[in-house]
Amino acid sequence: MPEYGSVFSDEIRTHLSIREVELSSEAYRHYKRTVALFDEYLCRINHTEKRIAESVIEGWIKEISAGISVNTSSLHVHYIRQLLLYLTGCGYPCFIPRTVKTKDTYVPYLYTDKDIEEIFKAADSLTVPQAPKNKFIEKEMPLILRLLFCCGLRVGETLNIKVGEVDFKRNLIILRVTKKYKQRVVPYGEELSEIIYLYCIGMGILNDSGAYLFPAQDKYCHVSENSVGNYYRVIREKAGISNTYSTRNGRGACLHCFRHSFAVRSFDKNGRSGIKVNESVPFLSTYLGHDSLYETEKYLKYSGDYFEDTLTKFEAFSEGIFPEVDFDE
Repeated sequence: MPEYGSVFSDEIRTHLSIREVELSSEAYRHYKRTVALFDEYLCRINHTEKRIAESVIEGWIKEISAGISVNTSSLHVHYIRQLLLYLTGCGYPCFIPRTVKTKDTYVPYLYTDKDIEEIFKAADSLTVPQAPKNKFIEKEMPLILRLLFCCGLRVGETLNIKVGEVDFKRNLIILRVTKKYKQRVVPYGEELSEIIYLYCIGMGILNDSGAYLFPAQDKYCHVSENSVGNYYRVIREKAGISNTYSTRNGRGACLHCFRHSFAVRSFDKNGRSGIKVNESVPFLSTYLGHDSLYETEKYLKYSGDYFEDTLTKFEAFSEGIFPEVDFDE
């Protein structure tokens, strides 16, 4: 854990040790970064009191919000609220700021059939310099991307899969390390079944239930999300997919957009198979591990006329269920 130099350094370390257990690895990374920035700010203004006044918080929010989006600023404030509430519970008087009201304007990139074809082709032929902590990455990336696209998994969920959580007989994956601890079972098709089986044989982990499906230095620690993201950018460029789509309302063709693409394609496929919308959406919501249909609604957003009919059907279903309101991050 990095060193903290403010008057609340001990409390920050204790608080972070608690949050590390509660949050996913990626969420904790962002949370820890915000707390570190706040700690640095307290040191810079020579704050020595075991209390935090409104003026201190207002000064930090003003500084942290410069040059970033309202959504990002809101997330920083949300994180620091958690720290301040913890400090208050420890007996230190702290001003608790209100969260910044934002609107969810994020629009994901949807991968086309051609995109997926080129991405898989580039991943299957990936050659990169050997790195000790990612020595299996050339073998891992093709399967990681197929699981993201074919099963709609989150990146963190995928990397935390262990061999013992793959049911080779029934073509199922048991997801145990998930967002908000919502364990679930995810099925996969016959074609992917053969790929997973041959991959495990090639990696020498088929009979080791405790091994990670995507190991890093050794089979008992998994490759990091950051590493996978870096190698994906290499693959994306090789596949000829431009990231100029990235705007203030979108992140471009990122890894998480595979999950959005899966959701839209699944909804579209169900509709074409004659499954009613009011039956399809709750099932898809459960499959994705969402707490509510509102979360699923956010996954069925996209730009342009791709799957336009699908969006129209979903909007008709969701009208009145998901009103246009501001929400607190």
